[in-house]
Amino acid sequence: MYPMTNVPNSCGAYLAGPCAPATWTARFSCNAVALAFLVVLSAPATAFARVATGACAAVLDSNNAPSTDPRIEHISVAGTNVNVLLPPRYRQDQGRRYPVLYLFHGGFGDEDSFSTQTDLLSFTASQPEHLQAIVVMPDGSHLPAGRDWVDGAHPQETYVIKILLPFIDAHYRTLGDGGHRAGAGFSAGGMNAAVYAARHPELFAAVGSFSGFVDPFDPAGIDVVQEFVGFEDDLCGGTVGLNDLWGDPVAHPMGWTGHDPVNLARGLHDVSVYISSANGTPCDDQVDPDPFLVFAESVVFAMSQSFDRALTGAGVAHTTKFRSCGIHEFSNSNPDLVEFWPLMFKAFGRTPPRQFDYRTGDVSASAWDWSFDVLGGRAPEFLDITGASDLGLSLTGSGTVHVTTAPLFGKYESVAVSGLGGQPMTLHADGAGRISFDVTLEAAHPLEQFTAAELAVQSADPHYFATKQVGFARAFGCDADSDCEHEGEP
Repeated sequence: MYPMTNVPNSCGAYLAGPCAPATWTARFSCNAVALAFLVVLSAPATAFARVATGACAAVLDSNNAPSTDPRIEHISVAGTNVNVLLPPRYRQDQGRRYPVLYLFHGGFGDEDSFSTQTDLLSFTASQPEHLQAIVVMPDGSHLPAGRDWVDGAHPQETYVIKILLPFIDAHYRTLGDGGHRAGAGFSAGGMNAAVYAARHPELFAAVGSFSGFVDPFDPAGIDVVQEFVGFEDDLCGGTVGLNDLWGDPVAHPMGWTGHDPVNLARGLHDVSVYISSANGTPCDDQVDPDPFLVFAESVVFAMSQSFDRALTGAGVAHTTKFRSCGIHEFSNSNPDLVEFWPLMFKAFGRTPPRQFDYRTGDVSASAWDWSFDVLGGRAPEFLDITGASDLGLSLTGSGTVHVTTAPLFGKYESVAVSGLGGQPMTLHADGAGRISFDVTLEAAHPLEQFTAAELAVQSADPHYFATKQVGFARAFGCDADSDCEHEGEP
């Protein structure tokens, strides 16, 4: 479900044969960037896209010749090709810094997909100076998954979050903070953008899903991933298995749900969210459409609606644009860029929230400068954090969680913490103004969430997940022998 246009050698043409839509199931994956080393922050090296040859060319973007627009720098970051589109006056206005938009392509696309298959270049060139941004387009490989592959082959999330973002901020005149950074993408690229923002909300002020594959754990999503893995293996010489990306969806469903935007919606409260999709019904000017592109857009349409419902259920404000006709073509991104761009700029300048909600399926996770570490042997499941602030927070899950707050308090300040059992206890902030404590919810669950066994147990127990409310009371007091500074005091 990635950019495949209706051309004779397209994937849709391939599917007209033995893999016609009536007999196949599709599936998505996120081919990240193979990366097992730290990037050296040296000057970017020039790099260009590969030329598709052989059978694999049937499923790759049909128009992937690198653009010669002088505003695009074709670089390599830690061995991965990246295109950086600069604002028109970037080289002249040496003192100006800019916000950044990361654009992620879909399956079997590359770093040239947005610049060659959409109106990105002319659209950005036409924007007034106060609406200019640096646009970064990394090669996500053939199978984007929005996560580090479980087989270790493609650490895509690690690459984007830990390597690419710091590299761009170090080498370009960016504003350099999450309040001036956005992510968006087409098809699986929309999934990437949504997953990264939901898992790292402090790093992105806005996110756009353009015909996004935003619910991979949906049965249709699993089927799509299976089919795309088949394309990679049969046509492109790959040796990828279904379980290599997110894991076994039956035995280890948390590998999928923990990186599924529909399941992570509550983490997007403080991110501007835009969702768009057509419905798979060809428009009047789409004569004799590719059956694959019809099918693909109908799938992402259902996923986008599920994402919309999940955001609404979580109380997350968002903008939707569901079109009455259209198939799965990269050109869908043209009207989406026009509509997303002003929403993105309106979100820029966002400051950290006074309180936040978050959901994670990781054993160790962080958000908004807080950290949450599950202790002991709890099976994979979600931990829900609600209303985290300098007044406390609520945790829902099982087992024991070690919590470290953001630097909310004064240096060595005394903080009375309630809800940990028995009487409130007094903790002292560290030199940075953080406090740490353990919250025991209940006995750690032994069954992975969403497995058949776990669902049976959960359905029989309305109190299967425990919730604890932890409160903070700031004493603004110090021990006699401490050097207390009330840096967090209003």
